[in-house]
Amino acid sequence: MTPRIACRLLIAGLLVCSSMVASAATSSQLRSKGKALLEEKCGRCHAIGAVGQSPLKEAPPMRTIYPRFLPRELQAELREGMVSRHRAMPQIEFSDEDTDAILAYLYALAVKKKP
Repeated sequence: MTPRIACRLLIAGLLVCSSMVASAATSSQLRSKGKALLEEKCGRCHAIGAVGQSPLKEAPPMRTIYPRFLPRELQAELREGMVSRHRAMPQIEFSDEDTDAILAYLYALAVKKKP
């Protein structure tokens, strides 16, 4: 292998690695934003973390919400404002960006839960 080819392969490898690191950082930031949004908007009633009970007994923990829906349905529910039989639950409409962040966080909780 010539030095020129070796150099090109090294550069390509570094670009791939840096892209993967940037993607992981972006995913982590997205999940953090999703958690923060849920804490702010839903945490008064719902448990937000991977464990723990909800402050409001009737409110299901958010970690149990993700498996109840198909991803597109949950996405639509968050964007349009989830409707609940519980009358005191506010109907909060999240932006597309906020919805993506919330879904990333809930997905991470669902994946983490699996054995």
